[in-house]
Amino acid sequence: MGSPPPPPKKQKPILIVGAGISGLLLAQHLRKVGSHVPVRLFERDADLDTRGLGWGLTLHWSLPALRALLPEELVRRLPEAYVDRVAVTEGRPSTFPFYDLSTGELRAKTPAAPESLRIRVTRDGLRRVLATGLDIEWGKAVNNVQTSPDGTAVTLGFDDGTSCEGSVVVACDGGSSRIRGLLFPEHHKRRIPVRLMGVKVDCTPDEIEPLRRLDPYFLQGAASENDSFSYFSVLDAPGNNPAGDGNGGKYTCQMVVSWPVRRGFLGQAAPTAFPESDAEGVALLQRIAETWAEPFRSLARGVPAETEVKCLELYDWPPPRGLPVEGRVVLVGDALHPMAMYRGEGANHAILDVLDLAELVLPHFLHQLSPDTATATEATPSSTAPAPTCNSTASSDDVLVTAIACYQKKVISRARPAVLASRQAALDAHRWSRISEASPLLTRRAMELVFEEGDLVEEGFEEVSVVG
Repeated sequence: MGSPPPPPKKQKPILIVGAGISGLLLAQHLRKVGSHVPVRLFERDADLDTRGLGWGLTLHWSLPALRALLPEELVRRLPEAYVDRVAVTEGRPSTFPFYDLSTGELRAKTPAAPESLRIRVTRDGLRRVLATGLDIEWGKAVNNVQTSPDGTAVTLGFDDGTSCEGSVVVACDGGSSRIRGLLFPEHHKRRIPVRLMGVKVDCTPDEIEPLRRLDPYFLQGAASENDSFSYFSVLDAPGNNPAGDGNGGKYTCQMVVSWPVRRGFLGQAAPTAFPESDAEGVALLQRIAETWAEPFRSLARGVPAETEVKCLELYDWPPPRGLPVEGRVVLVGDALHPMAMYRGEGANHAILDVLDLAELVLPHFLHQLSPDTATATEATPSSTAPAPTCNSTASSDDVLVTAIACYQKKVISRARPAVLASRQAALDAHRWSRISEASPLLTRRAMELVFEEGDLVEEGFEEVSVVG
């Protein structure tokens, strides 16, 4: 009798770093396709509550991808993340109006779109839906990534002293990605010469009604008198929680104000700095709003002095074309293309990244590690994934690295112009003379853009700098 066959080799897991939108979406898609390859999902935060309510997100051209990637039961639960479920049920669409805050004049708006084409969600609510049923390993911040000598495995080291080996690392760890910094220490983010602060306020239905008449979900504008910018976003509304009245029947809203890093703003010789306390932040917000028209000025005036003020430095990183592939490590979402929020497209690109990963990389990866899963491509959003034929510096004997190179090339081609256009939108928002129908601040949101560094107009601000 011959010797018994050797036991099957234990497959190394896919290591997903970051439980944000893209990391959770990828993990859910792997569950949907029934992958036999183990998956481990790491997050540096302690739990889902660490970041708080967070930002509001508008999902539009990425919606078909989101719905295709998710299990059907989670698609049905997406309304749980809506900022105002009652308004959606009533058929109240958003036109995302843009105003001159100094005069109250409507300068631009988008065509109304139904729920099937555009939704407004909270990042926190969407994360909670996407986290359903996933085993998230909390408190795991990466500080090291090493590829094995033969190139077939990657090991992650964590701040807590532990490590984990996997067959591939998918870095979804955000705009300040530690993994990107470890792989490309010579590539630095670019600071945008705009300062931003935000407050969360609770409004009664009567208090918010003047703003909801303008738009039930979101509105924005720039001040022609002082080049400030603001947006107002509903984050939670009465009726969102069928089990109760939520926040005492009030609307939870976010007000964000930003200003140019420029001498002369508010008549000051030096650029206006961030406030040093919450009270100073509220006072600065109200001073900026002194030239605003109603109802915007009253909203700012009504912010209590004890309100917490969060300040944010703005930066981006247009991923360079020809960025090398570093073994079996894939950058996804903000880890690959952090961008300013003035076009509201970061989350949409992150979702498309996961779709591209599912179509270009996962089929080859699953097939290479487990021949039994070769039919997994039938479960991805496209029934047949394109072969990795793009030019790559990867060795020809590693199909996975070649596929990663194809993915990276496609994403950079799509996202790099978006990063640059979003930077220009941020600058235009704080220079009234630049705001026109041709400005990226107001032009149509689209998956594919044509915008290069030579198109940027950056004069009139303090010198843009880089940050590590």
